[in-house]
Amino acid sequence: MSLPLVVFLDLLCIAVGLNVFAWFHHVRDAYFPRETAEVDPVVLITPSPAPTPVPESTPTPVPEDDEPERVYSGVWGEKFADRFTDGEVIRTENSYRSANVSVTLTHVEREGLSYHVADIYISDLKYLRSAFGEKGYGSRSMAADIASANDAVIAISGDYYSARREGIVVRNGLLYRDTRFEDVCVLLGDGRMLTLSDRETDLEALTQAAPWQVWSFGPRLLENGKAMTKFNSAVVRKNPRSAIGYVEPGHYYFVQVDGRGAYGSHGMTMTELAELFESLGCETAYNLDGGQTAGMCWDGELISFPYGRSVSDIIYITDSPENGEG
Repeated sequence: MSLPLVVFLDLLCIAVGLNVFAWFHHVRDAYFPRETAEVDPVVLITPSPAPTPVPESTPTPVPEDDEPERVYSGVWGEKFADRFTDGEVIRTENSYRSANVSVTLTHVEREGLSYHVADIYISDLKYLRSAFGEKGYGSRSMAADIASANDAVIAISGDYYSARREGIVVRNGLLYRDTRFEDVCVLLGDGRMLTLSDRETDLEALTQAAPWQVWSFGPRLLENGKAMTKFNSAVVRKNPRSAIGYVEPGHYYFVQVDGRGAYGSHGMTMTELAELFESLGCETAYNLDGGQTAGMCWDGELISFPYGRSVSDIIYITDSPENGEG
């Protein structure tokens, strides 16, 4: 076989391979979305009820400094009292504060890197929620559309659970799927966030613990607050990223990293992402779906690079939990 013919056949094989890749990763997702699955979720946990209003006839104690006493609805309201307001909503270009939610957004840019960090405090777990695509479980929509429909103050892309049949799916206290898939991230009803390897995950015990959220993607990034150096993932090179971090109950971080040349950013390696969460003071942190799915929305608008891929779910903070699903 002549050399030119060998080269031609090699190029032909490469072209066919690239077209097959493009079909499965772009064309099929864009024009042939999977059908919405019929799933009957199991109720695991119900968020704490709304506070009982104080009757108008009840006098409000006035401290010696003559400032009205703050009244908070959530379990972490007093602990993080300096983060919340007396009831008014204060918005700026990069922050949001109310009686129940506090978010401070930072955009970091340096040579070869662009990423967003959201420092989040909530007075009650019901303000940290997740949401599916427009048609519910199994459907996909653009992240900004899901965020806007659910009154999200800040949102990041989730674990893209619909891309596989494995992985535990718990959303807002409802269990949709209970099959294993590598590392999992568990947000318990008391606000603690745990990351577990597959061998550490006891499905029966996890169900009995009645978690508020369970995400299945990974890998986990920290161990006892320290950046890990070995990860349960083959995708550890620089990439666009989405991730969630936990400091203590009521205090969390969202991180989104642009990459692949977007905005001049080449992304973060898994080690760099882990080191970032360690520097933020997080106890645990968990990598979510990245690549062309990575995205962050602020006040219902996409602020990260618009890769253009729809997502099956988002994780978000809202000041109107009654408008969320679940």
